[in-house]
Amino acid sequence: MLIVYGSKYGSAKRYAEEFARRTGGRAVSYKEMRHAREDTLVYFGGVYAGGVKGLARVVRRLNVESVSRILVATVGLSDPADEKNAQNLRNAALAAVPAPLHGKVQVFHLRGAIDYSKLSAPHRFLMKLMYSFEKRTPPEKRGAEARAIVETYGEAVDFTDFSALDALAACATAKTG
Repeated sequence: MLIVYGSKYGSAKRYAEEFARRTGGRAVSYKEMRHAREDTLVYFGGVYAGGVKGLARVVRRLNVESVSRILVATVGLSDPADEKNAQNLRNAALAAVPAPLHGKVQVFHLRGAIDYSKLSAPHRFLMKLMYSFEKRTPPEKRGAEARAIVETYGEAVDFTDFSALDALAACATAKTG
């Protein structure tokens, strides 16, 4: 099993490292990953601007014949229990994977953290624009992502929940047929 993460501010990395600790593996950054021949890829990726950080780069480096499962755990602020949000996250993950591999992909969603004081200037600016737009939207019309932006703007919040790794670990360690 290969455990890889794409993280800018650390939430996806923390999940990957905890997952590796639980499963006896080793987590590596997508920047460090070279070609891989493992049966199972477990990828933890931060969600930024509708994409999963580093996932497309990692998938290009897989040996397509040897991989039987690609488990993607998106890590973002918005509530993954919201069905529309979960579908958007799944679509973002699948967009990074070539269509012939879609049947091997299973997507999980985890909540991460944000500390506005640690964001890069471009990300702070982007979040300010998004917040300004979303706060004008009536609360009852906001989706999960919009609610998360409005509710957390300017703060340091951490929604990390390592117990959410249980289902992913069960799937990753199950025998493939």
